Amino acid sequence: MSDEPAASGATPRDWVSDLMAAYRDRLVGGLYSGIYRLEGAPLREVMDAQAETCMQAFVALHDIPPDLDLDGFLERMKTAGPGRVRIDRLGGGEFLWTELHEGACVCPHVRQNIIPLDAKLCLCGETWVRLLVERHARRHARVSLVESVATGARDCVYRIVLGAPLNVASPVAAVPPPVR
Repeated sequence: MSDEPAASGATPRDWVSDLMAAYRDRLVGGLYSGIYRLEGAPLREVMDAQAETCMQAFVALHDIPPDLDLDGFLERMKTAGPGRVRIDRLGGGEFLWTELHEGACVCPHVRQNIIPLDAKLCLCGETWVRLLVERHARRHARVSLVESVATGARDCVYRIVLGAPLNVASPVAAVPPPVR
């Protein structure tokens, strides 16, 4: 197979790239069979690292500037993201973040059938939401899962409680760099 443009002007897919993508997907699926056997702090550490990387990719993909304030960010999340998000403010720096998923997990690995859906994956979702909220609220946030698609619900719902201001010089510093 050649990488030369076809007569139509399109470049045929490189079979080596397809093979490597299939290998990568099988490798990730195999890794998750081990990750899902973890419990406690080791599981949390893996899911936190994944969430940091995913959050960084998400804000880059959707071009969400770090200096956007929390209200602007929450408004933006109604249209940018893996699905629609509804925010219910409960007062006192507390709100519910509801991702309207209609019974389908939005993790790209689950959607592409690379890994099975498991409630342990919701730890990644908790951290992902916390990192995004802290990035834009510039305050610590405590996030807890209320319900999720993985636990049998139609949508994923997180309770968020804002805490003390983050001690950072800039909004960009509020989020650690992705783990490599």
